[in-house]
Order: sequence, then C-alpha cells, then structure tokens
Amino acid sequence: MDSERFKHLQNLIGYDNERMAQMLHVEVAMVEDFCSGSKPVPEKLAEELELFADWASEVGDTKVKKDLAKKHLGRPE
Repeated sequence: MDSERFKHLQNLIGYDNERMAQMLHVEVAMVEDFCSGSKPVPEKLAEELELFADWASEVGDTKVKKDLAKKHLGRPE
C-alpha cells in the first residue's frame, strides 16, 4: 500500500494520526512515516486497514447502523 492509499483510507475512516496509531497498534511516528511514504505499510496492516475501511463505509449507512444495533446491542430503533 502506498502513502496515497493509506491517506485516502485514513480520511475515509476519519481518524487522525494518533487514532490510527492506536487502531493499528503502532507508534504515531510510524503512521506519520506511512503518510509521508518514508516507510511502506506492512502487508498485514494494509489488509487490516482495507477491511476496516470497508466495514466502516458499510456502517456509515444509517439502516446498517440500526440493524447492527438491533442485532448486537439488543436495542430498538
């Protein structure tokens, strides 16, 4: 994954560098390196990030959120 794809997914998810670091279990400096392109994103992290971004975009749909809330939290609409 190149830096442009990493930044695109970061923007799609809406996380700042600190939050991305927490989610990926890396240091903030490493996220900054991924953004600048000075370090490549390891394949495993790239795969996890792609999956999370895909999930996050699906959950962005209000109906999906309501359905997930009903299913997993036992909460009505």
